[in-house]
Amino acid sequence: MAMLIPFVGLLVLNAFLEKRGLGFSPTELLTVCAIGLVASTMQGEWLTVWFLQMLTMPAYYASPENRFDELLLPHMPSWTTITDREAVRGFYEGLVPGAAFPWGEWFSVLVWWGLFIGAILTINLCLSVLLRKQWMEYEKLSFPVAIALLELTGVSGTTATLRTLVKNRLFQMGFLVTFAIIAWNVFTWFTVNIPMFPFLAGRYGRHVLAVAPGFPAIVTTFVLLTFCLGYFTKLEVLFSLWFFHVVQIVIVGIMNRFGLDLGENDPYSSSHPAIGWMTFGGMAVFVLWGFYIARSHFRDIFRKAFLRDESVDDSEELMSYRTSVFLLLVSASFVFLWLFRAGMGAGPILAWCFAMLVLFIGMSRIVVESGLVYLRVPLTAQGFTWHAFGPGGLGPAGASILTLTMSLIADGKTFACTQMAHVPRLSMAMAKRSRKAIAPTVLIGCFLGLAGVVAFTIYQGYYGVGSANFGRSTFKGIGALNGAGFSRLAVSRIQEGTELTDWTRVLFMGGGGLFIAVLYYLRYRFLNFPIHPIGFTICGMVEMQDNAFSLFLIWGVKSIIMKVGGLERYRHYAPWFLGMIMGYVAGVTMGVIADVFWFPGEGHEIHCDP
Repeated sequence: MAMLIPFVGLLVLNAFLEKRGLGFSPTELLTVCAIGLVASTMQGEWLTVWFLQMLTMPAYYASPENRFDELLLPHMPSWTTITDREAVRGFYEGLVPGAAFPWGEWFSVLVWWGLFIGAILTINLCLSVLLRKQWMEYEKLSFPVAIALLELTGVSGTTATLRTLVKNRLFQMGFLVTFAIIAWNVFTWFTVNIPMFPFLAGRYGRHVLAVAPGFPAIVTTFVLLTFCLGYFTKLEVLFSLWFFHVVQIVIVGIMNRFGLDLGENDPYSSSHPAIGWMTFGGMAVFVLWGFYIARSHFRDIFRKAFLRDESVDDSEELMSYRTSVFLLLVSASFVFLWLFRAGMGAGPILAWCFAMLVLFIGMSRIVVESGLVYLRVPLTAQGFTWHAFGPGGLGPAGASILTLTMSLIADGKTFACTQMAHVPRLSMAMAKRSRKAIAPTVLIGCFLGLAGVVAFTIYQGYYGVGSANFGRSTFKGIGALNGAGFSRLAVSRIQEGTELTDWTRVLFMGGGGLFIAVLYYLRYRFLNFPIHPIGFTICGMVEMQDNAFSLFLIWGVKSIIMKVGGLERYRHYAPWFLGMIMGYVAGVTMGVIADVFWFPGEGHEIHCDP
């Protein structure tokens, strides 16, 4: 939404400018879209909150009881975290009048973390460029999010622009229905006498159906973006997503009833640790299988990058294969050296990097195939590394730095990788002469967005109300899903001391990987095998509870349309779903305006963000 609201506003403005011959070209619109799509991950809780709280909470909340001073802070180098008590106190409580801003504490930390974040963004961009041809031309993945954006901007190969879409009756109906529901719900914010419409009403529209004791509940929330983007997703993928969610409910219920327990769960992982490790194993095989079927494409990349083979054509890409490969190697080496210099051992670094690669590629491919934008990872890279080595294998220094990397957890959604995967796809609809400028432009946009929101948040902490008074629990150290909670978890594990690899979890991971391997075998052995492996990799995510019902609905709707009318009817009804998306964006914008002027500091939910 951070990208869609201003981008749709730009499309509306462009519709008026086009009448006077002053409109932006599709290439210019898509350039703005690509920058905003990735830079939006810099805002709010996506990065900034996790980044700043992890850098400051260990020092601010340190006490004799939690032993941060004894077990964490001594192992965090001064260039990786803010350790000065007065500096962090000023950020959480505001500066004492007349006191100077602690530049010395912040400058080196922000510079080194900025380089680290830049390296990870570059890795994601390079991976997206290297996989673009395989995913788009060879495997022909659907890219539902990109398709919706391309439809709205009216580039070559699509049938409409916003200016022509608004004249379509189905588009108008989809827009009005969605906007009217949200407008009604916004109106009810001003009175207690009128009930809200039970859709697009935040938690008011979230309905929970109990199954049986010990079994996860079935949630019937209607998530509009999931529903609408699902229309542009393959039917077999939609079926896999909701089918495996039902299977997961049964598996977790049986395990709970029989008392099968793997111990504590990891922050921002799947709802049940056994499912988390099984689905992570499945995602690892999911990614490795994708690499295997792309082996011919990777051979071409190797020949072009290292042997300068002129027969391999990379002229369509954002960057040449040679540039992408060497940027990837340099950035990955920097990440390894950064973590090693900070205090992590080589083994844990490689484990962390392996898990991050699986999550980067796996989550990107899932969004590219399914259009499911509300997702988290099945298991964090930090959780995988913790249990693969144990506190005894990590040591206090490795455990402390691994905890600091939670600053990039981005609410468990993997840092910017899924958005970056769409940039090469969008670039293929741009003028060829403009593509080479997209990669540096997107990275610069990310850094400008990051610098702006980090500077604003730090300023509000020191010179505004203090970050502990921002109105959310994020900086208050309450609960387990923040920097203080991550630090407390690390201390509790460090105190265990000698525990090594958790082989039970690794066994579950292997079982999940084997299951996905069997599914792939069946798909290639039997051409009409109906079950796609993609649904298993994310079936245990908390977000799937809120998305499964919408996925089931759109699977049913699209199945009927395709069976009755075929591809012609499918294209005919596409404007309805684009209209619903636009009505949703317009309704959310209206709600934001109402909150700013009439409910400042309070806010309301329009959708229940999973």
